[in-house]
Amino acid sequence: MLDALKQDLLNAITYLKDQKLRFLGKGNISAFDRANNLIVAEPAPGSPASSIGDMLVVDLSGQVVEGAGNPSVDLATHIELYRAFPSVSAIVHTHGIYTSAWAQAGRDIPMYGTGHLDFFADIIPCTRALTNTEAEAGYEASAALCIAEAFQKKSLSPDKTTASLLFQHGGYAWGATPTDAANRAVALEQIAMLAYLTEKINPDIVGLPRNIISHSK
Repeated sequence: MLDALKQDLLNAITYLKDQKLRFLGKGNISAFDRANNLIVAEPAPGSPASSIGDMLVVDLSGQVVEGAGNPSVDLATHIELYRAFPSVSAIVHTHGIYTSAWAQAGRDIPMYGTGHLDFFADIIPCTRALTNTEAEAGYEASAALCIAEAFQKKSLSPDKTTASLLFQHGGYAWGATPTDAANRAVALEQIAMLAYLTEKINPDIVGLPRNIISHSK
């Protein structure tokens, strides 16, 4: 079932490993077949996927309908993001060093250069902290709701700014395919690194002027 999508997911995992974004197995990826309301996901950490036969097919309630084992607990975040963002069909979660540093600092990643605009149309938003009530009710699902809330409050489009930071956690990137989402995750880490270095070199730097942003778009 969904073998082509499983292969796409496996290829994206290999790419993320090559890009050093799967350090010690951290992070996860999934893809959503919206026509059938089924998600292809990798097994939980400790059971690495090395072939399409290792992949899981999961429904929107999180139940495994094909495959052995259980998905990552983070799949609940993916499911809620698929519900919140109707155009998204693949999601990557990473703990890249620079991406996670901005998330831990609780800061949006500003736009400091036109290279940012090659991949994202605006700042990369960071969510607020989850409340104790939200965390106790279900950290992973609540995390997705916080991401959607950040886009709404900051008037951002998830179709144009295809990434977010989860406060004190890590980064999420998404797209139409696993390859697209993986490329966005790599771009997110690169932009996070560039923004950090930019502030180190020039602490007085300001964001990209709006006329340049409008022209680049």
